[in-house]
This record gives sequence, C-alpha cells and structure tokens, in this order.
Amino acid sequence: MTTERSSEISSPYAAQPAATSAAAPATASASKPFDLDTVKKVRTVHLAQAKATGQKFSMLTCYDALTAQIFDRAGIDMLLVGDSAANVVLGYESTLTITLDEMIPLVAAVSRGASRAMVVADLPFGSYEQSPQQAVASAVRLMKEGGAHAVKIEADASMAEWVRALVRTGIPVVAHVGFTPQSEHALGGFRVQGRGDASERVREDAVALAEAGAFCVLMEMVTSQTAQLVDETVGAVPTIGIGASNVTTGQVLVWQDMMGVRAGRVPRFVKQFAQVGQIMEDAARAYREQVRSGEFPAAEHSFE
Repeated sequence: MTTERSSEISSPYAAQPAATSAAAPATASASKPFDLDTVKKVRTVHLAQAKATGQKFSMLTCYDALTAQIFDRAGIDMLLVGDSAANVVLGYESTLTITLDEMIPLVAAVSRGASRAMVVADLPFGSYEQSPQQAVASAVRLMKEGGAHAVKIEADASMAEWVRALVRTGIPVVAHVGFTPQSEHALGGFRVQGRGDASERVREDAVALAEAGAFCVLMEMVTSQTAQLVDETVGAVPTIGIGASNVTTGQVLVWQDMMGVRAGRVPRFVKQFAQVGQIMEDAARAYREQVRSGEFPAAEHSFE
C-alpha cells in the first residue's frame, strides 16, 4: 500500500456537491462558509467538513447524563463513553475488566443528556475480537440499547474486515490506532508508538481502517511526526489525537484528568484546566464541619 494511493482517501461521510448548478440555487445560506459552532446536532458529515475547512473539534470522555449536559452547554463536539469508565467510574485497575453490559447503561445515560454532541461508545475488550459478526452484534447493542451515534474500536490493519462489517451494517466507526490500551500487555505497557520504523506500521493501520470505511481515526500516544504522517495520508478522513500533538483535526482527553479530579500523576499529554477534585474535597469538608457544628441546616433551609 503506497502513500500516493492512500493520500486519495475520501470520507464517505463528506457532503456531496450538487450535480448541476440548477440543483443548487444561489442563496445566501448556500454560500455561507461552514462553521462547526453553528451546527445544532453534530454528525459525521460535519466532522468531515471541519477537516476540509481547517476547523478543529473537541471531544471529552463522559459517563453520565448530568456531565453530558454540562459539556453540551460548553460546546464540546463529541462525547466518548470510553472503557476508561472501568477506572474512573467503576474503580477497576484496568480497562480490560469492564463488560459490554456495564458499558451500555453509561452510554444510555450520556445519550439522554447530550443534545448537540455526537456520542461515541467504546467497544470494550472481549466484545468484538472473535469475529466481525461479534463486533456487529456488540455495536448494535450499544446503538439500540445505549443510543450511541457511533462506536470506537481498537484495531490494526488485520481488522479492516471488522470495520467493513460495521459500516455495512450502518454503524459509523472511529478507528483507534497507535497505543491501544486494551493491548497494553502485548505492547509491553504504556509506551509511545510510532518511533522510527514503527511509524510506517501506524500509518498502514490507519490507512487500512480508513479505506475500510472508518469515518474518523483516533491516534493515542504517537510521535508528532507519526501523527502528521497519518493525518496527511488519510486525506479527507478526520483524525483525533490523545497524546498525538496538535496536528490532528480533533483532540480528546479523559475529563477527570483534564479537570484535576483524579489524585496523583497524570499522563504527560494531559493539560489540567481546573482543579475540580480539590474544589469538591473542600466543599465536602465544609459541609461535614457545618453538619457537625449544627450550623447547617440553618433557618433558611428549614420549613415552618
């Protein structure tokens, strides 16, 4: 597979031009430049348009309806119900532990809370690897029972048929390449991918999955050079980065990391935009002290 061939990849979700000028009346609205911020409901076509027009989009993880509403109001474009819920919601040590049955209620909650953002659900470890048919069955549950708009699958070039099967079923797919946490043991732990000759392997994975129909390629913990190579090679297909520099079309972070909720060290690629964990701890401590002192509830919090 050559770079020249793969650079021609086009997104099947990109808006198609009118066949003739007569079919597209010259109106002010028709000639208005695309602006992602004006979109009332984010869909795959809008993400393709974002890349085509040089606009960046944002994605955060989300696991409940109330947080989905907050992120929606903030204008976050995509919400990822990730298998990271295993760690930050359910308290497991590894993302490998969470099951499809545990994921579905979280996806459903986020879907109920989001009105503008696209909701993407992770296919958890053990729910898709056996066959394309297993992947389709699991993805259908995430969409029918969970209300997801798309699914994310950790894959390489050998799993292109999985992506094709999902797309044939009508399921939009985000292909996750580079460092894939579900393969942490096979990869030798949490390691940056795409250094040296390995850059070509990441590129080949991304191209194969994009050609199979993935509407977006997510890269995790890859070098800046690899991210640039992939973003250019997949052509019109948008890219999302997490620890993949700023060359990608979009960015994603685990919200508990970027808001300082989780105690301890965060990955190098995380920027903390707030210290929400400390705010919550301080508020809980103040509540506890006022309850113990009898200061709360006061008269204004009581009924006569």
